[in-house]
Amino acid sequence: MLCVFFVSAMALFFTGCKGGDEPEPEPVVPSEYLYVLNNGRYGSNNASLTLYDVEKGVATQGIFEKQNDRRLGDTGQDILVYGSKMYIAMFGESTVEVTDLEAKSIKQIKTEGQPRFFTAYGGKVYVTYFNGFVARIDTASLTVEAKTAVGRNPEQIAAANGKLYVANSGGLDFNTETGYDKTVSVVDIATFTETRKIVVAVNPSDVLFDKNSHIYVVSNGNYMDIPNVLQKINVNTGDVSVVTAIHATYMASVGTKLYAIHSQYDFDWNQVITFYAYDMASNAVLSNNFIGSRKVDYPYKVSTDEESGEVYITSSDWINDGDVYIFDKSLQFVGKFEAGLTPMKVVKIKR
Repeated sequence: MLCVFFVSAMALFFTGCKGGDEPEPEPVVPSEYLYVLNNGRYGSNNASLTLYDVEKGVATQGIFEKQNDRRLGDTGQDILVYGSKMYIAMFGESTVEVTDLEAKSIKQIKTEGQPRFFTAYGGKVYVTYFNGFVARIDTASLTVEAKTAVGRNPEQIAAANGKLYVANSGGLDFNTETGYDKTVSVVDIATFTETRKIVVAVNPSDVLFDKNSHIYVVSNGNYMDIPNVLQKINVNTGDVSVVTAIHATYMASVGTKLYAIHSQYDFDWNQVITFYAYDMASNAVLSNNFIGSRKVDYPYKVSTDEESGEVYITSSDWINDGDVYIFDKSLQFVGKFEAGLTPMKVVKIKR
C-alpha cells in the first residue's frame, strides 16, 4: 500500500496513513491547557482548534478534528467555557458547536442567524445573531429556548446586574444611506426583552463589564473621517463618557485591569500598534506598551484568563497560520506557540 505524507512547514504535527485495522490512539488531553479558536477563512470550511499543553509547551493543531473525525466547520467566531462544556460560535455554519472540555462534540445547535459572540449568566448562555437577535441557550437541554430582537448586526455581548449589553454595529449597512448603527441594546434578563438603546459612537463592536458599574465599549468609527473611540457606560444611569486616557481596537480584562490593542495608520499609511494596560478602578494608565521589548508580528486579538491573570495576544496576517504570545499576570513574557489560521480567542482550562 502506498502512503503519501505531507509535511507543512507551518504545522506542528503531521498525519500518516492508517495501517491495517489499527485504530489511531485518542489524543491525550493534559490537566492544564489552552484552547485557541482559529477563525479560518470564510467559506473555506477550515476553522480549527489548537490545544496547547502548558506543562510540556507543546501545541497540537486540529484537536477538534482529531477528537471527532470531522472538521469544526466554517468560520469560528467565538469560544466560551462555561461549566463542563465549551460553546463555539460557527458563523459560516449558523451553528453553535457544544463540546466537552476534551473537545469532543456533544451537540450542534442550529441557529436562526449567524452566531457571533457569547456571554453566560445565571446558568444560561447568550449568543448574538448577526441578523439582529440575542438567543438564550439552555445549558441542560442544549436548545435555543428563546430569542429577542436587538439592534442591527450585533457583535459582542456582556452581562451585568441582571442585564445584557449588546453592541449593535450595523456593519452590513456601511455603504448604504442607513449607515452604521451606534447603539448598545440593554436587555432585561428576567423578561428577556430589550428595555432601551443607549446611543454611543458609530459602529460599536467590543463590550466588557468592569464589575464596578461600568460597561466599556469600543466603537470603530467609519474607518475614514470618524475615528475609533473607547467609551464607558454607567450601568446605573446610562450615561456615556469617552475614555481619553487610552484607545482600543480590541480589548479584554482581568480583575480591574483592561488590556487593549490599538491599531491605527499614520499619514504615510504605516500601521501604528499600541498595547495599553489600564486600571479601570483608578482610571489610571498602567502602560502604553505592556509587551515591553517583545516584538509581536501582526498583533490581532487579546484574551485573558481570570484565574491566572495571564494575557494572550494572537497574531495573524490572514494568509499564514498565526501565533499566540503568553504574558503572565506581571506582564512578563512567558513564551509563544503556533496556532492555526487567524487565531481569534484563547481560553484556559485546568482540570
